[in-house]
Amino acid sequence: MNTSESQDHNSQPDLLLTTLERLLAIDAIQIEPALHQGAQLIGEALSVDKVDVFFYDSTTHSLVALGSNESPISRLQRSLGLDRLPIVNQGRAVEAFVTGKTIATGNLDQDEKELLGMRLPEPNGMGLLSQIATRIEIQGEPRGVLVADSIQREYFNEQDVRFMEAAARWIGMVMHRAEMAEQQTRDALQQGRRLAAEELLTIMAHDLRNYLTPLKARLDLLYRRARREGRAEDITDTQLASATLSRLNRLIGNLLDVARLDQGLFALQLQPLNFMDLLNDTTPSFSSTGKPIQVEGLEEVVLTGDPDRLRQTLENLLANAATHAPDHTPILVRVGMEQRGSGPWMICSIHNQGTPIPTDMIAHLFQPFVTGNRSRGLGIGLYLARSIVEAHKGELTVSSEGSIGTEFTLALPINNE
Repeated sequence: MNTSESQDHNSQPDLLLTTLERLLAIDAIQIEPALHQGAQLIGEALSVDKVDVFFYDSTTHSLVALGSNESPISRLQRSLGLDRLPIVNQGRAVEAFVTGKTIATGNLDQDEKELLGMRLPEPNGMGLLSQIATRIEIQGEPRGVLVADSIQREYFNEQDVRFMEAAARWIGMVMHRAEMAEQQTRDALQQGRRLAAEELLTIMAHDLRNYLTPLKARLDLLYRRARREGRAEDITDTQLASATLSRLNRLIGNLLDVARLDQGLFALQLQPLNFMDLLNDTTPSFSSTGKPIQVEGLEEVVLTGDPDRLRQTLENLLANAATHAPDHTPILVRVGMEQRGSGPWMICSIHNQGTPIPTDMIAHLFQPFVTGNRSRGLGIGLYLARSIVEAHKGELTVSSEGSIGTEFTLALPINNE
């Protein structure tokens, strides 16, 4: 692969070692700037015409050059659209990515396995003659390819190959650090937005409750007066207004509970209860002619729990099911028992045949202030439901598939004391 003209372009091992050290020292705060800097360092060390850090894009099934050195050949590559390499088109860079084997050649123009755009002379191609392509891995997972190119024939030697393989490993470490830094930044921003939202909503909830208390008293007065005077229409109107006010009070309570959970002030009042009584008392409020709720299973399940908090959990789960269930389809609630290592558990599943939840959303479904496209609430109901269940030492899970629908499963130990 070597020629006498190209043997001295990297004859100093100290230069290569220094380059590797500089690679690891890259400030990996943002991914693309870090990769551009890495490509530039490698290009300078090897004195080559082009260096690319390709990473695999699963959405397009392509290798995308996220980092390149600044050179005329790199700019030509972008103008030809060769900074994006679909896997299906193959080529030497794709081969290195797929197989994990380093590709090194000094006669690229004669290599029929390489893409025409790489080996044809300008203006139809880049006119590359020598190339090294080696896979980049992050924690053992194939993630991309590091490629160095020259327009000189037989430009690279064995030392260059070893250097590129070491550089690919170091680029993988830089990339891993950059990904972790970006994830930490996203997490910090999300946490900051959540805390700001919680603080604002908590203040609003306290203020709203101050207004609702006298409003509730006035509605009760109007209801009693309507009953005394036999005004049936006013009785109905005040009852509907009171029901709406109760729902608003529950929403305010949910908002305040979010703050209590974060502050560690969320407490349970445990006592023996019949879960089936609680379920049968709760379902009528969410059942309708178009979306009836059908309860199947045991007649009695006595367990230890906080009746108010478990009712709150059921209300949130049933409200969610009623919102997303299609019209004229029942919501099915099944209750049974299951023996686990710690003892007997009650299992309650709430199933609707609505549109499946996207896979990427399921991972965040129980986080506060997360809502779907069809959601009309604030995104705190499921967060509170899971928090209450976990406070009872239980589990709340969800499964969602296109042909089956969505099912939330509430599992509670019979005795969690």
